[in-house]
Amino acid sequence: MADQAKVASIDSLQSFRNSLVIFMERVSKSIDEVTDTVRRTRHWVQDEQYNYWLSEKRNRERKLEQAEQELYSSRLSTLQDTSTEAQMNVRRANRAIEEVEEKIRLIKKWARDYDSVVEPLARRLDTLQDLVTTKYPKAINYLVRTIETLESYAEASLQSGNPTQTSKSETKDKP
Repeated sequence: MADQAKVASIDSLQSFRNSLVIFMERVSKSIDEVTDTVRRTRHWVQDEQYNYWLSEKRNRERKLEQAEQELYSSRLSTLQDTSTEAQMNVRRANRAIEEVEEKIRLIKKWARDYDSVVEPLARRLDTLQDLVTTKYPKAINYLVRTIETLESYAEASLQSGNPTQTSKSETKDKP
């Protein structure tokens, strides 16, 4: 009895193997997507956002110059209402430039800190990627070999004939 294996369902092992293959493909695809997202986000922070806010700063500086020229013109024309309005426009333009400078300062900080914050988290995916690319294929190969061994064992067991099954079938055939 100790040298016999009780194989309940080889189909369950095959189903598990198929599920493992599907899981491996999905995880690999997800890791690739996350890696691409990390790369795109780095580019967005370090390049696109920085360039956008520099351009926005130049636009707002032009608006400030225009508002200052309008204020200077209104002072020369000695109209009080337009002078007050022009002063408010200059203050608004200055606040807009301060806002842009704060955004640029934050973008520079994010760009500087991005690798130190995101990369350690992204490196954790390398461990999972290693598991998916090296360990899981070995596990799948082991399952395939195990299934083949169990199938050959089951066939050998059927070919040698189980004495209890043959005696039952013989008793059914006898009148």
